[in-house]
Amino acid sequence: MRSPRPLFISFEGIDGSGKSTQCKMLYHDLLDRGYAVHLFREPGGTRISEKIRDILLDKDNVEMSHITEMLLYFSSRSQLITEKVGPALDRGEIVLLDRFVDSTIAYQGYGRDLDLTSILKVAEVAIGSVGPDLTILVDTPLKTAEDRMDQRELDRLEAENVEFKQRTRDGYLKLASEEAHRFLVLDGRDTIEALKQQILSRVNHILAN
Repeated sequence: MRSPRPLFISFEGIDGSGKSTQCKMLYHDLLDRGYAVHLFREPGGTRISEKIRDILLDKDNVEMSHITEMLLYFSSRSQLITEKVGPALDRGEIVLLDRFVDSTIAYQGYGRDLDLTSILKVAEVAIGSVGPDLTILVDTPLKTAEDRMDQRELDRLEAENVEFKQRTRDGYLKLASEEAHRFLVLDGRDTIEALKQQILSRVNHILAN
């Protein structure tokens, strides 16, 4: 089924927020209803982008500079937009992304304290004007998110200190307050089903209009 118009939805949140679970649930719901829908993760989503992901998340890469980190995220993203996201939107399909530019602003901008203006300039070069119609921020307190990840092996970003993670969460909330029309902010402490229903309500409203 072709959607009424191309639709681009991104999911954001700190590690352990539950955003990936909700992203996958929405994907399967739309797929079951016959929509042409695609789900990609960031960094990743293409052969080249997955190789960049391995470099970014490898805990052995402790010497990676913050600038290098930011540029690698945009390199992965540029490839994904060129190879997968752009063509899907051109066909009038639905694209769901598990993270997008807001992640870089939150993690590398607020978390790493890189200059936000510089990040936006890189974004302009890497992806142009491509941006989500809706961004779903699953906002989860740091303690809750940390508890959820307690039993899994952490990657380089997940293993960062709590101060970095709190700055990242605060950055997300600042972004959401500045672009309230684009963001749907959800309480990550709600049940999985309750979050799913809130997301479906907003997405169904968009599809109906």
